Amino acid sequence: MLLEDFTLGERLMVYRKRSGLSKKEFAEMARVSVSTVNKYEKDEVENPDIDILSNFSLILGVSVNKLIMGIEDPAKRTKLESLIK
Repeated sequence: MLLEDFTLGERLMVYRKRSGLSKKEFAEMARVSVSTVNKYEKDEVENPDIDILSNFSLILGVSVNKLIMGIEDPAKRTKLESLIK
């Protein structure tokens, strides 16, 4: 399964774990509560805050696009979708 098939929360959890960070450590670095990290990882946030996502991506060393969509370049998704059709 590709990371682009995962939800935002699933990708966030994968990247956080790959970075070796606990939820508490990650929350402290991002200056949010552990509860906020839990909500994001469980996809319970209806309108994700771009500032929070930017902080998450900086801490995890991935682009916001990669965190949100699972791919670095949104144009690649369009290419992939056109090949599938």
